[in-house]
Amino acid sequence: MSNLESIFGEYFALLNDNTSSLVKNESYDSMTLEDSTESLTLGPQEEFILQSKIRPYFGKNGINRSPIGTHPDFISLESSGSTQEHYACTLFIDIKGSTRLSLLYSLEFIFNFKNAVIRTCIETIRTFDGHVHRLMGDAVMAFFGGSSTEKEDAIADAINCSITLRALLEESIKPWMNEQGLDAKDFGFRIGCDFGNDKEVLWGSFGYRNVGEVSATGLPVDMASKLQGLARKNETMLGQGLLDFVNWPEEYSNIKTREKNGVTEELRIVTPNITYSDNTPLNYRMRQLSYLNCLRFSALPIDLRSKIKGSQVIANSNIKYKCYVIDDSDSKEYISASRFLEPNESLIFSVEATTNNRLDFPLKVSFIKTNHGNETPIEERDIEYPAVEKFLRKKKISQYNRSTALISRVELNEATLYRGIHTMKCEVYDKNRFLIFRDWIGVMIK
Repeated sequence: MSNLESIFGEYFALLNDNTSSLVKNESYDSMTLEDSTESLTLGPQEEFILQSKIRPYFGKNGINRSPIGTHPDFISLESSGSTQEHYACTLFIDIKGSTRLSLLYSLEFIFNFKNAVIRTCIETIRTFDGHVHRLMGDAVMAFFGGSSTEKEDAIADAINCSITLRALLEESIKPWMNEQGLDAKDFGFRIGCDFGNDKEVLWGSFGYRNVGEVSATGLPVDMASKLQGLARKNETMLGQGLLDFVNWPEEYSNIKTREKNGVTEELRIVTPNITYSDNTPLNYRMRQLSYLNCLRFSALPIDLRSKIKGSQVIANSNIKYKCYVIDDSDSKEYISASRFLEPNESLIFSVEATTNNRLDFPLKVSFIKTNHGNETPIEERDIEYPAVEKFLRKKKISQYNRSTALISRVELNEATLYRGIHTMKCEVYDKNRFLIFRDWIGVMIK
């Protein structure tokens, strides 16, 4: 079991009125798994501990200590009267169903519970370098991106934040509520997310010197709020600005539907459908993030993902699947769907298996590529390429050192080309043709 999976499982385990105070530690980085799980307190853990555990899985160093309020890149606008055009990826999170809990439980408990969930949202946002802009009752508003962040990477961070929040909800918060006998049927998140480019978003200081804030305005910012309102429980709605900017694949999103008078109706645009000055409708498109499909290529630990029903991921402790970016004979691991790569970069997909185990060798490894996006030739788009097959063979173990873990490895060379999000699926079969491993790596290309 991974450290993160343990934390998910224990995150809300001690949410009750008689929990002891959290044990302080001098260094979060040196904290052991036992330290972190035993020191859980009322609601979530001490600030920064959750993100210190999740960030390394996504290749992020250190912790994000940014405070709530003015985005650090726009502090100079405070009370200045100036404005600045700058892109923003906006995320709105609403806690659905918490109001009804106030009818069922004590105010003190409701405060502790709501605060636990709000803190979970805050830490998850900061885990992915987001900036918490505002708390609004049961809702959280956040911005992703800034002057030192690529636009595409801001979107990747927001998407990964949404996926991780749902994993926390379904694998930690809801199970804890059920164990405590709490009414969790209506509880969940609703998320709206959209992207606006530099010319579409304007930052400035609203209000007065002592009664105001620096914030962003523009259609994509407003649409993120509306998308949140249109999201179903535990779902994320993505706006047209985000969908178009990174060519988000249809495989990893779907059209929201509803039943009306026995007929299934597709909801493709944001409603109410506002109009231009000449009464032409805006027809702003939206799609629902496909959580289970996106979970396939998430950088969350495979042990965790494989236990989530519907993920199709199959973990095997003896098999490791990774991707590397090759540059001037140097290689650096590319963490799945964590950031956007430049076009024409060389990649190596690698599969390793330890051979001093009970696996039935030889193992057949199938690499299956799928390209998406408008730049991909239409005859290649959104279809699985024929599998490239390679074999892992058992290494001989020295009679003098049988404890040594011998490694068998196969590799596949690829390169980045088309803008968008693409995947390489890896399946491993043993000699009896049993599928013993399956995972995806998502490759994001500028």
